[in-house]
Amino acid sequence: MFSPHNKPFITKCIVSFSHNRLPSRIQADRSAIAKAQREMAAGKKGISHLILRAADDEIDQLKFLFLIHGIPLMCYALENLLQSSLQEIVVVGSPEVEQVLEKHLDAVGTRGKRVFFVREEPHNLSLVNTLALGRSKLELDPNELVLFQPGDLPFLYDLEKVLQDKDIEHFNLILWLNSRQAMFPRCEEDPDSEFVQRNYHYRGIVERKNELHDIKEPNVYPLNLSAVAPNIIEQLHQTRKDGQILHAGIKAALQLPSRLIRILPVVLHHLLHFRSDLKKYRKRDRYKFGMHESNFNRGACILLDTPCTSKMHADPAFVSDVDALEDWEDFESLTHLAEKRHGPDGLTQIHPTGERLLAIREQAMPKLRSRLPMYGDFPSYLNRIYRSLQMPYVPFDAQGRYIVPHADHRKVANAYQWYLRQCAAVKGGGALKPS
Repeated sequence: MFSPHNKPFITKCIVSFSHNRLPSRIQADRSAIAKAQREMAAGKKGISHLILRAADDEIDQLKFLFLIHGIPLMCYALENLLQSSLQEIVVVGSPEVEQVLEKHLDAVGTRGKRVFFVREEPHNLSLVNTLALGRSKLELDPNELVLFQPGDLPFLYDLEKVLQDKDIEHFNLILWLNSRQAMFPRCEEDPDSEFVQRNYHYRGIVERKNELHDIKEPNVYPLNLSAVAPNIIEQLHQTRKDGQILHAGIKAALQLPSRLIRILPVVLHHLLHFRSDLKKYRKRDRYKFGMHESNFNRGACILLDTPCTSKMHADPAFVSDVDALEDWEDFESLTHLAEKRHGPDGLTQIHPTGERLLAIREQAMPKLRSRLPMYGDFPSYLNRIYRSLQMPYVPFDAQGRYIVPHADHRKVANAYQWYLRQCAAVKGGGALKPS
């Protein structure tokens, strides 16, 4: 396997404001309700009523368009990219996304970046096709990594550790894994410090540190599109949340006999050692997949036939995406608390581009409310979704005021304190050190 000599920095990004649609609203709601009920029955910490699209929706229930503090979620994600050292950004999304993008840039500009839009293809919403659409707008060198990111990470504004990572030169794929212990080191003695509630289905043993980590799949992907096969990325992406990633890897290897022979020692090591080593840290554990960090990296390199690595970060914003109504509530409650503490400009205290985001709300939203049905009466629209998913409450009162119906106030306060410090650090030109 060759050793890459990639460009040392990432300057180009594909951000996806697109995701799959189910055939009907009835099917989408049944799926979301069933998942939440399974999580409640299993006593899971993170209960999720998923925000799902359906082909027969009158208003496309696209989560990236949802408003947080009166501002489209996608605008937060786009501002995170615009304030970074990126130079070119490709936006993939729906016609409604294009309208929001246009008004966003009309209101506050591009900060000197080149921003391109490419429309999603409704009959081919796969990750492979999204990457292909994004790539079609970029001129990429064979030794250049691009950042691929979904657009549902509204507070992931400390991106430089990804864009200027020292490993960019030496690896064609970097998996920024979400580790519960790295992000929330005090989660055992102080459960409220874990202000982002997620279910961590994977386990990772880091032998060099003698540590066990509860892990979630990554949300950001620095990758070399010339070196990593898109079909394998799609296969691994589709299985990343159900614990079948090892089986998917073996299935992919079976189609490539030379790689199968090379990956057998990795699988054998896993079968012989992982479960017994896990018991040294935790006698009993329920998980869907786990591996030793070094063994996982070695297997991924063989499967993809290119140098790749994984690493764990300490930033909760990496895992704090908006997949579900509960996730949306977390951010709506956070921004309301900031406004309560600091007045109308409270958002500027917890998000470094808060001034620009508030300008978008002031200048762009009046036009968007007249153009996009979702924004005509967003509180009523969202209340209807809560009722359709059999939630026991709605987030807005009859006057359209957010009533913080189900917020865990201690966790919201902890999130506010964390982002307050993070925002100050980023504005000061640094990054927050792990606590």
